[in-house]
Amino acid sequence: MLALAVMTVVSIIGRSTIGVSVEGDYELVEAGLGIAVFLFLPECYVKQGHVVVDLFTAHCQMVTIRRLEMISDLLFTLVSAVLIWRISLAGMEAYEYMEQSMILELPLWWVFAVGVVSMSLLGLCSLNNLFIYFFRRLVR
Repeated sequence: MLALAVMTVVSIIGRSTIGVSVEGDYELVEAGLGIAVFLFLPECYVKQGHVVVDLFTAHCQMVTIRRLEMISDLLFTLVSAVLIWRISLAGMEAYEYMEQSMILELPLWWVFAVGVVSMSLLGLCSLNNLFIYFFRRLVR
């Protein structure tokens, strides 16, 4: 992301001063930020960095909070499965029709491939949390 920021600054300064910018900077920033967002999803999930609104759960018992966490893990698993399915279909379609960016003519399917891998990691992490939850329930 730092490289994208530097490229954007260089492009803006070049456009403002000498009238020349980095060719395809919008395409590179668009693809790079999309990839960065997808790659940080599993890490954010593992570190429990997602937004939690505890307005209603602040006074709940620990058992209730654990059950709500299990439900959120289940929802994460389901949503990641749906997104894996849809992103993989979009990526295969982009590959089949040889979709590419307009200026740099970069193939777009590889951005979808990174999205599928990242969502797969997210799904595996949420499945792992579900298994841990149910394993602890069985051991008791």
